[in-house]
Amino acid sequence: MSFPLPPVQYQDFIDSLLRPVDDKIQLNHQINQTLEQMAQAIFKSWFVDFEPVKAKISALEAGGTEEDALLAAMQVISGKDADQLAQMQAEQPEQYAELRTTAELFPSAMQDSELGEIPEGWEAGKLKDIAHYPNDRISTDVLSLDTYVSTECMIENKKGVSAAASLPTAVTVPSFRTNQVLVSNIRPYFKKLWLAQYAGGRSPDVLCFESTNPQGHGFLFNVLYQDHFFDYMMRTSKGAKMPRGDKKAVMEFDLTIPSSDLVARYSQRISEFYEFAAVKKSENEMLTRLRDALLPKLLSGELTLPDTEVAQTEPQDVANAAV
Repeated sequence: MSFPLPPVQYQDFIDSLLRPVDDKIQLNHQINQTLEQMAQAIFKSWFVDFEPVKAKISALEAGGTEEDALLAAMQVISGKDADQLAQMQAEQPEQYAELRTTAELFPSAMQDSELGEIPEGWEAGKLKDIAHYPNDRISTDVLSLDTYVSTECMIENKKGVSAAASLPTAVTVPSFRTNQVLVSNIRPYFKKLWLAQYAGGRSPDVLCFESTNPQGHGFLFNVLYQDHFFDYMMRTSKGAKMPRGDKKAVMEFDLTIPSSDLVARYSQRISEFYEFAAVKKSENEMLTRLRDALLPKLLSGELTLPDTEVAQTEPQDVANAAV
């Protein structure tokens, strides 16, 4: 492959111009990974390991009062010790009150169920108890490559979606709305999953789930995010060469269902994570377009800076100006 090779000095300048862009893209990826890990850690603590409930039980078994049990749950939820909570109460009374309200939503006892021990008052249920398949459709004429989601443009390992390569020829396709959860129904082992950040259309092979709780989309998304959900999809799928999830069987997926208030509180707490992650994703798309547009222009000489400017300008300043 042949291409014009600029002088080493100019190569270094191009590198110093574009490297901050690549560094920023990588940093945004890391931020989004951390945000997803935080949402998952809270989900596991609250709804898998039942840590706030167990903290209350331990406090009561040690002879503590209901207030002691509540404070124990608050420590688990916030990651703060007693002194830090006291400081929070004095300096951030609104946040303290919200934390206390959240801790009050957790019971202080366990009960037997067909899924094993679960918090008292919670239910051993099925996915169909918290979600359904919407059946709305949308005209293909109003869709673009950025608002149509097929299984091909869903990214494996729960990394969301990319732009579609083409639009369908059908007059209408199934639709989706913001905060609905999309899952590729073909080869579930690829674990393609996305919490919709906008409305659009989808292929029939992309399942759409809507929470029956208007404020429960974050909880539903993290239920479906679990690896054992995709394992279940594979166990109940149809076909060997190209397995497809069985829509009816999918809705029979077992799960523990907490109170609707706690589901809403969890979704509210993590919503800011996903909103911030969406901003970072959009920023990365803009930075990628900028980098990909600048590089060929710089290599071809279409975009240049006079030698004196190159020598006098700090590369970081030029990159920041470009960004």
